[in-house]
Amino acid sequence: MKNIFLVILTISLLTNCNNSQTKSVDKNDRLELVPEPDKELREEYEKQQELNKMNCAFADPDTSVVGIKIGNVESTLKILGKQTKLEGDSTHILYSNDKKQKLGLTVHPGSYYSQVSIFNISYADKSEKNFRQINSKEFETEKGIKLGISKREIIEKLGTCYVAKDSTKNSIELNYRIELPNDSKTKLLTSNNMPIYYATYRLTNDKLENIEFGFEYP
Repeated sequence: MKNIFLVILTISLLTNCNNSQTKSVDKNDRLELVPEPDKELREEYEKQQELNKMNCAFADPDTSVVGIKIGNVESTLKILGKQTKLEGDSTHILYSNDKKQKLGLTVHPGSYYSQVSIFNISYADKSEKNFRQINSKEFETEKGIKLGISKREIIEKLGTCYVAKDSTKNSIELNYRIELPNDSKTKLLTSNNMPIYYATYRLTNDKLENIEFGFEYP
């Protein structure tokens, strides 16, 4: 009787051990399937740190579109008219004169009226209507960057200190960035009391289709 009891006890212990191992393996398998949170942000940060280690500094950024300068109210009024009043915490849309392109002007909360902090240029959707037009066929930055140009042309104008994101056979996004205490040779961040400037250029089939640059909201 005692021997039978020992056999049953041994089988029970072995079975529980196996079940425990199986559960542990199953749990580990499940954990491997869970995607890493903020993986894209981490990878982009690591790439930016690699640029910093190489002393690859983005030094000469874009700061205006069709004469409207970042952080400069007077330039906005000069191009759009003295009665212009672009409110803060909003993005204001303008069309090119043929309505094929649109320009978004973002004024940060707390900024002066018409003090633009972010520019966004893209092709206009045919369904969009009633936006104000500006007397320009296309929206071009001071560096000569405009929709439709190639990756090579962007790099020729802005340099190689960028991080590539979402790179596939047909599309790529080039991200340039300046952060304090580093600053551009023009002292853009210091003069505007801003901590970060960024510029993003998204291309499809090697044609630039979206431009966004400006100050991150602090």
